[in-house]
Amino acid sequence: MNNQIYKHYLSDPETAPLFGKAFFRDVILKDLLGADAGNIAYWEGKQLARRFTLGSIANLITFFQQAELGNLTLQKQSAKEWRFRLSGKPVTSRIALQPDATFSLEAGFLAQTAQQMVGSVAEAEMGEKPKHAEGIILTVHLDPKDAVSDPQELDPMTIIDN
Repeated sequence: MNNQIYKHYLSDPETAPLFGKAFFRDVILKDLLGADAGNIAYWEGKQLARRFTLGSIANLITFFQQAELGNLTLQKQSAKEWRFRLSGKPVTSRIALQPDATFSLEAGFLAQTAQQMVGSVAEAEMGEKPKHAEGIILTVHLDPKDAVSDPQELDPMTIIDN
């Protein structure tokens, strides 16, 4: 796997800049965390969302691009569910190399961000990856009956537009 990840990313000029992140995420963290890597990544995604507080879906989409997590597109938004599509080279490169790749960090970040914006308990899950995936679906489930805070208390950071 380690040689594959090197060849996969560095043999394509478009994916070469993603090698460092993939090296850390898909090699080092898996070595350190083992079977718990996915669960820990989910909770770290939630923790990151607490540090990088976002106040709108537009800012969330921009942040994902800036952090090179992929292109995030809102597909559905209701009181109980937000469905996103995550696509782009950071996503398709990981899926091409590891068909079972998880996007737990991104799911945790989305869940916590939605929870902070709406003020009710939120959890996220990754949908099944279709064959030849051009992206993945991340669904945030909201529980409007289970309030956690007043969304008006949210103090979002300012996004720098490049």
